Amino acid sequence: MATSAAYRKAASRISPKLSPTTLSKLGNDMEAAISRTAPKSAFSVPYSVRYDPFAINKPDGSSSHPFPRDDGSNNVSVSSSPSAVIRPMGTSRRVFLLNPTCSPSELDGLSYHIRSMASNSAINSIVIANPIEDSECNGDMSDNTTVLPSFMEDEDPTKNYYNASSSGGGPYGQRHNFIKSFLHEHYGDGLGMPYVSSGYDARQIYEMGMHNDPSRLDNELLSPLISLSKSVRGSYDESLHHSASKVPVITLPHGLVTDCGYSLLMGSYVLATHSTSFKMLNPLRGLSFDPVGLSYLLPRVGWEFGQPSAEYSYAIASIMALTGYEANAQDMVSTGLATHYIGGPFKLNLLERALSELNSYEYQSLLPKVKRLYGRNEVDGAIMSGGNAAISSVGGVGMGNDVNAQFKNVAVANLVQHVSEYDAAGADEYGVHLRDDLDDETGLFLKDVDPSVTLPEERIQFYGELVSELVNSAATFREVFAEPSVEGIMERLREVAATKVEFEGKVGYEEDVMVADQAQSFLTSMEQRSPLALCVTNHLLRKGMDDDETLESCMERERSSQLRLFTKENGDYVRWAKSGCGVGLVEMSHGNSSLIRKREDMFSGWKHSSVKEVTNDEIQEIVG
Repeated sequence: MATSAAYRKAASRISPKLSPTTLSKLGNDMEAAISRTAPKSAFSVPYSVRYDPFAINKPDGSSSHPFPRDDGSNNVSVSSSPSAVIRPMGTSRRVFLLNPTCSPSELDGLSYHIRSMASNSAINSIVIANPIEDSECNGDMSDNTTVLPSFMEDEDPTKNYYNASSSGGGPYGQRHNFIKSFLHEHYGDGLGMPYVSSGYDARQIYEMGMHNDPSRLDNELLSPLISLSKSVRGSYDESLHHSASKVPVITLPHGLVTDCGYSLLMGSYVLATHSTSFKMLNPLRGLSFDPVGLSYLLPRVGWEFGQPSAEYSYAIASIMALTGYEANAQDMVSTGLATHYIGGPFKLNLLERALSELNSYEYQSLLPKVKRLYGRNEVDGAIMSGGNAAISSVGGVGMGNDVNAQFKNVAVANLVQHVSEYDAAGADEYGVHLRDDLDDETGLFLKDVDPSVTLPEERIQFYGELVSELVNSAATFREVFAEPSVEGIMERLREVAATKVEFEGKVGYEEDVMVADQAQSFLTSMEQRSPLALCVTNHLLRKGMDDDETLESCMERERSSQLRLFTKENGDYVRWAKSGCGVGLVEMSHGNSSLIRKREDMFSGWKHSSVKEVTNDEIQEIVG
């Protein structure tokens, strides 16, 4: 914060009529106001000016942009770069997710900023995305040392932001030490996809000693996670009465999202690209659900948009939570975990440019405001004069109401729909809505329209029925995952996997062999996870699907359970954190002459050797 002297010096140039004493008081008042409204953590997520690139770490690890981050103590230290940056875009705002993990103070600060921006009627939207704007980079940002490569950067494409005399840096600069993870084995060598967000670094929590202090862990990590989820979701959740959210939150995750990283996908719109995916890794760390409400949301996938996946919602939830299945973009749209599919990340530039030029929330209107009458006050639609109240309405709308409320955010919704190829409500858009009007033979042209006079770019883009392997697996293994216990689920999977011997090599039984292989894959994944964490996760899922549960009640149950798993003496989380093992992700690292593909080691020294050893008392001790 600036001192009173600095305020006095700066303000004297603008308003020399004010006395130094008045200016000093004004500066003190400004400092006091900011300190009352913004937590210290808010300054860990900085704003960037519109046209200036924002430097991350230099090749030597240094930077000229220090920002506060947690250093493992109760104080906030200075680090070379933040994990998120906010930038104005005309009448919109952009949140850049620079790193897949945030420090606890950054999570809290990000929650504050999103909540503040969502209530700002002078803008029309908030866009959250990792910095992948270059449509030709295929997700490879290893040569990028500056971020904020939005459409507003119209700089010299040969400029290097660290050394103006050098060339070849590209409009996105050079970013080093970018770790890339493979989302799917079949993507092949050389194609690395970004890790969008996991929320926080679970091993950092251990290194900071927070697992030994339940109060600090709750206040600095778990509570901010709840706050962040509610801040993002508040853009359309009217049940959050404390929220003054007005503008929608639009998230475009180009890459992998894991565990509580999904809190950033709980806004109005989630735009999936061809590389978007979601996966739960916490049971590989001896942990369960982070307190963002997934035990409530997962058992209800497909419900919001009336999708076929709703019929298999609990099986889908169990597959994702217990086996660590990685839901790709098609899976996410088919279940409502993403609201739209946009294809390539390059559409983010189009979206940003259009949003920056749309009217702000306050000025989104079609009807003229009701005129104020001189000498009269408006009170909740009533005109008060001389102590008598007379209700006045124009077209059924009182003076105190916003006559344009029904038009707010409609332009944003239409824009999102325009840049998308299909949405969760109608993935088979043309096949569902235009099926009766399509050409009977080709299905590509409207009836009564001559295709020979229709230009290629004017023809209907027919995508066909969306196929989701996740939904198909849930339909196939629905009865298996209906078993009430994890032990029962795993036993049923063993039975199905054992049928491979019976069907393998026989004509006409190829699908049976595929089902057996899938069962074995699910079983193997579950056996790699912490037995206690699996049982706790299953318990939270079954409790979360009850009709009387709410998002908030599930968040609170997730909070208390996760707190006990973090702090359990010699528990599975502590064992994992001490081991130095990862969670099995594949990442790319530079070798002598080429990229080297490397898979993280996975921990196996859990307290229980199998789920059979986990007792109901141990589960109840965790969930409370």
